Amino acid sequence: MKKIIMTKQLKSLLLGQLALFAIVGCQTNADLSQPMPYDGGKITNNQVQHHPVYTHRMGLKPLVSQIPSYDGKGLLAASWTVSSDISKNPTFVILHGGHGVGGNEWLMATKLKNKNNANVLILDSFMSRGAKQNWDRNSWADARVRTFDVIAAGRWLRDRGTNPTKTFMMGGSQGGWTTLKAMSAEPRQIAEVKPLYAGGIAYYPVCDNYNEKRRLRAGQRYISLANKGYWGPVLILSGKKDFATPIKGCQSNVVKYATKHVSFDRGTHGWESRWREKDGTMNKNGSCRWSGNRNFKTCYDEKHTAQMHEEIGKFTLRTE
Repeated sequence: MKKIIMTKQLKSLLLGQLALFAIVGCQTNADLSQPMPYDGGKITNNQVQHHPVYTHRMGLKPLVSQIPSYDGKGLLAASWTVSSDISKNPTFVILHGGHGVGGNEWLMATKLKNKNNANVLILDSFMSRGAKQNWDRNSWADARVRTFDVIAAGRWLRDRGTNPTKTFMMGGSQGGWTTLKAMSAEPRQIAEVKPLYAGGIAYYPVCDNYNEKRRLRAGQRYISLANKGYWGPVLILSGKKDFATPIKGCQSNVVKYATKHVSFDRGTHGWESRWREKDGTMNKNGSCRWSGNRNFKTCYDEKHTAQMHEEIGKFTLRTE
C-alpha cells in the first residue's frame, strides 16, 4: 500500500514538473515571437562636432549631431555626404567598430563615394552616448541597441530622398555585428528595418559575446544572430588570420544563411586599415600594428582590400 501511495506521489510530482516545463517553454516561444523591445542607449551628447583635417581633402562632410534617435530624445551624430543624384545613386550607411568612428570609416566612405558615385553616411553610436569606444561590447551600445540607430538613420535618409531599394548598411567588427543583428529575420527588423534597406555587408564581424571559456563578459548580454535567417541579402567578408573575431566562432546560422561568404586567406582583423608610420609615410602592404586595446594585430593587405571593394560592388549591383 505504501508503494502505491509513493508511486502516485511520484507521478503527481512528475506531471507537475512537465506542466511547469510546458508553461516556461510556451513563454519562451512567445517571447521570441514578439518584437524586440526598445532599449536604445540614452543619448547624452547632442553637440558632437568631429571633422579630422584629412576628411576635408576627401570631400566628406563633418560628423555632427543631426539624426533624431529612435525614441526622439536625442540626436545621433553622422557624416552625410550627398552624391550628384541622391535618389538614383546607391546609399551606404557605414557602421563603426568598437574603436568608434576612425580612419577606416572615413576611408571606406571616400572609396564608396568615388568608386560608386554613392551617397555615404557614417553613423556614430558612441560619441552621441558620451563615450569614445566600447571594446568590451557592453550593453549600452551593443548590436541590439545599435539596430535602433540603423532604423533611425534609415528613416532620416528616406525622408531626404534616398532610395531604400538602393540603401545598404555595412560595417566591420562591431559594425558588422550590428549589421548581422539588423538583418536578422526578427519581427522588429522585418517590420522596421526591411522597408528602409536593400541588404547588409559585414566584414570581419563580431559573431558572439563569449570569451574563451564560452562565458559572457562583464556588462554584456547575449545577442542572437540569424536564428531564422536574414530578411534580405547579406554579404560576409572574413579573414582566415583574424584572431579577434574569427568566423569559426560565429553562431551557426550566421554564415549558413548569408547570401555570400568570402574568406580571405591572409586576412586579419581590419585588413583594409591604413595609418601613418613614425616617419610620416603611409603604411605599406603587409605592414602590421597592434589594435587599440592591444589584443590582436591588424595587417594591411592591398590585394584583399581591392577584392573587398570588388565584392561590395558586385553585391550591390546584384540586389538592385
